[in-house]
Parts: sequence; structure tokens; C-alpha cells
Amino acid sequence: MTINNQPVQFLEGATILEIATAAGIHIPTLCYQQGLHPTGGCGVCVVEDLDTGKIMPSCATLAIESLNLSSNSQRVTEVRNSALELLLSDHPADCEAPCRMACPSGLPVQQMLQLVAARRWDEARAIARRYPFVCGDKYCDTACERACRRSKLGGAVAICAIHRKLCDDVSLEPTRKARSAHAFRSRMTGLDDEVLLRMAAEQGVRIYSGQGPIDNELAVYEAKRCLNCGCGRPDTCELRDLCGTLGVRQGGATGSTRAVAREQGARGFRFDSTRCILCGRCVRATQLLGSGKIAPGFHGRGFDARIAPPLGRTWDDMEEQTLAACVAACPTGAMWME
Repeated sequence: MTINNQPVQFLEGATILEIATAAGIHIPTLCYQQGLHPTGGCGVCVVEDLDTGKIMPSCATLAIESLNLSSNSQRVTEVRNSALELLLSDHPADCEAPCRMACPSGLPVQQMLQLVAARRWDEARAIARRYPFVCGDKYCDTACERACRRSKLGGAVAICAIHRKLCDDVSLEPTRKARSAHAFRSRMTGLDDEVLLRMAAEQGVRIYSGQGPIDNELAVYEAKRCLNCGCGRPDTCELRDLCGTLGVRQGGATGSTRAVAREQGARGFRFDSTRCILCGRCVRATQLLGSGKIAPGFHGRGFDARIAPPLGRTWDDMEEQTLAACVAACPTGAMWME
């Protein structure tokens, strides 16, 4: 058997991917995870049979000794990139929130606001003081609020006032933080204003006038207006890493996306459908835990397809072991734990 003109040891019963990996030949994967039954659904791990021109998923195709394969031919590259572009066409999600991208210090605005909304003041204060740029001074001209996606939806979130409140006049030396150098960033596109507003816990307009200090209740109100644009796992997303490595870019709005669902469990589990690529890894991972356990599954078809708990159940009905297996299996930021 040959892969990329390199003879490799043939092992009966092994898949092409397993043989390639053992030979030190890298084939990118996405829906595949070692230990789970392969499906070959994402189209990323494809290889080409150079003798027949056939394209096949390496993770789900058993090896044959006579195969002469390429994992990096022009056709393979085109098919692989097209598969990623198709996933991105229904991926209306920001890798990093615009407010954080705009902040000169790289303040994790979304994380800070989530803590304020939950009234976890000490934790929010600890984050704010690690990024001591106080908005409105010579170091920052409210760039985060200018970039805020809520600007056109009742006014930007009062990020600057909340940041200043949490810094609490502590004397800290501002230090510019290094920005993320990741090669790929997806953007929240194709969602109308009504859908965007539903992403916020508070859909009301901005109340803070911009003058004077902001009190606790108003800070909580403003924090809940945040759309939570950014990903909860921006540095551990396999889709993002693949797109960056292969040079694939997100196109414009397609006009059709799956229904947006954001759900949060009482134990800190979070699910965001805009980041789900329907790879099924969470479903297959929880199947290994044994029968009788409440676990997620596929529901609906086409643009109605989604990953969700069984009908009549919620994420809170699942055992911690099941939720942990889901998070560990998810290749994107669709599932994470706070």
C-alpha cells in the first residue's frame, strides 16, 4: 500500500487513517476521534485513490493492500477546503468578541460581563484589575464600545463604566497585552437583529448615560445586555485550527442558518448551537458510557437538525459524567464548562 508515494505497512482490518498515522503521515480530521466509531461525515480526512480517482474518507475506509493513495493532491485539497467552507457557511459565530479585539489591553470583556451579570463581583474585579486600562483616559478611547455589536440594538453595553467601577481607583500601571496571533477568525454573520437580541439575557436599551459612576444594579443590567459574541473555547477549537492551517476563510452571509439556541445548565454547562458543526462526536462519546443514561442525540433534519437532550429532558437531567464526555468530545466551542 502506498500513500503519497511512500510505501506503508499494510495491516488487515485497519483503516487508511490508522495506517497513515502509524507511518507518520498526517491527515487532518474533524468528526473523527480516536476511540469513537468513525462516520466520515465531515469530509476533512479524505484521500484520493490515484488509480481510480475515487475520493474516500480515510477514517471510515478499510485499507486494501493494492491502494495507491494521496492525502494532499489537488483534488483532495479542493474537497477538503470545500467541506470546511460548507461548515463555515452555517457557522455564524465570533471566535473572539469584537469588544475584546478592539480593546488595547485585550480585556476579556465577555468573561468580565458574565461574572458581573451573575453578581460574582470578586471574580469580575480580579479580571478587570489584570487589564488596568480605564476607558476614557489617554490609553483608551472607548474602542470596545465602538466595536460592540449592541451599538445598533439600543446602544452599546456600558463596558467602560463597568471596567472603571471594577478597577475601583486602584493605581495600576497600564501594560499593553499581546493580541491573539491566530490565523483564523470567524465572524457572526447572517443573523438578523431579532435573532441577535435574543442572544442577550436583557433585551432592553442602554440606560447608563455615560456620566458619573455606575451602581451595582445598573452594572448588572448592562452586563446582561451583552450578546456574548465570543467563543468560550477560542484556543481549543479544532475547526478554527484547521481553517487557519489550511488557509480556509469564512464567506459572507448565506441567508440561511439553523435556528440559534443557547442553553446553560445549573452546573456551568453551556451549549451554543451557532458553533455546533453536527459532527456527532458528543453523541458517540456518550453512547460509550452505557445504556440507561440520559444523553444528547440528533433531532430534526436539514436546517432544523440539531444536537439536543431527549424530548422532554434538559441538560440538567444529565449526569456530570455525561456532560464532561460531551465537552471533551466537542471539537469546537459549542459545548464547554464555565
